[in-house]
Amino acid sequence: MPQTAKTSIQHISMKPAIYTGILLAVLLLGGTAGFIVYEGKLQKRADEAQMIYKDLLDFRSTLTLIDQQLSVIHDRPEIMQEIVENTKLLQFRSVNFQARAQKNNMPELASWMKSRHLMLEKMLADIDMKRAGAGNNISLMILELDDVILRTAIDVRLAADKVYDTVQLFFFIVLAILVVIIISAGWVIVSNYRQTVIPLNQLAEKLRMVNEELPESFHDTAEEVKKNIRPEEFSSDVNQITDSIVSFCQNIELKNKKLDELFIKDEKTNLYNYRHFKDHLIVDVARAKRFGEKVSLAMIDIDRFKAYNDANGHVAGDIVLERMAGIIREECREADIPARFGGEEFAVLFPKTGSSKAIEIVDRLRQIIAAEPFYHEKALPGGQLTISAGIATYPDDAVDWYSLINNADKALYRAKQTGRNRVVHFRELEAEEEREEGSV
Repeated sequence: MPQTAKTSIQHISMKPAIYTGILLAVLLLGGTAGFIVYEGKLQKRADEAQMIYKDLLDFRSTLTLIDQQLSVIHDRPEIMQEIVENTKLLQFRSVNFQARAQKNNMPELASWMKSRHLMLEKMLADIDMKRAGAGNNISLMILELDDVILRTAIDVRLAADKVYDTVQLFFFIVLAILVVIIISAGWVIVSNYRQTVIPLNQLAEKLRMVNEELPESFHDTAEEVKKNIRPEEFSSDVNQITDSIVSFCQNIELKNKKLDELFIKDEKTNLYNYRHFKDHLIVDVARAKRFGEKVSLAMIDIDRFKAYNDANGHVAGDIVLERMAGIIREECREADIPARFGGEEFAVLFPKTGSSKAIEIVDRLRQIIAAEPFYHEKALPGGQLTISAGIATYPDDAVDWYSLINNADKALYRAKQTGRNRVVHFRELEAEEEREEGSV
């Protein structure tokens, strides 16, 4: 009986296994090539959609600028000339948008841009004839454009998700094919060449570990693959496939991060928007309550900014906002959350930070802004653009995130009342109230 078994093992034919292996290899290589071409098309579509989204934001900014200029034109020829040039630019870009939207299968955007091209042409004619009501439809156009931008952002997200899902599907198909190849080849090799089975078993074990303990994060999956599969242990084909999978994971992760920034950043200042700031504030206060830590919040407002805007226009005011936002970003630490709270008001969240450190950072920021030369600031009272700030700290000055904002805002109001260009901590207000009560 043992002799019979031995004979049967010796006469096992390797031809079916070889043919099967070649067929699977051809399918794998052909599938990889087809996937690369398909993924390239999907990625190109996602990149173009993202570029269209960014260009739509720029289109809206120019349209808003025209609307603002028309409201303050007062027969000034230089502004009139700038309005005409910007309108012609929007006409040209609307034609470009039509072509790009049709190419990328975005018929609603193409149709909207076609109709707005005619509207811009009529508006330009009204401006040339100096007819009243040239910009009556701009506000409506801006509202419609906001809806178009929102739908385009959704298209961008869907395109990125499609690329991500395709890569993930390819990743699991490749793993499945590799497992089939390894199991089939292992059975034949164990039967015919027992001395060669150990390296293949090691490879199968590592791939099985990756498949069974797959992390939730796609980034972690790529790192796990790189860690477990060493180039010196396996064939060049396996290493090439692994490198491709890792590269796809990293590219998708990078593009998703860029797309996420569009949804959490303020367009004008590039600081975080209010929604992202509020989410962080709630989470950080809850964490501070749980672990007995401190969280400080600074509310910052530009002094006499309305007077500056009235004297120099909103375009100059926007430049000031952008520059001050840049200074705030430069002075904040990596863990801090600088945000635009609204209008000319900013907020900075300082996680795991007590009041003294927060006061030090914000006061340094106040001094830097006071020393910064701004366009036409000499015409303001005091001859410079400055900021006032109010600071509150959890749990010393507040019981929750909502009262933390309110108390920091009260401190800011006090800084405004007592001469501006100051940093006031909420505890100073409490000290004043105690002195007043004592004097009474």
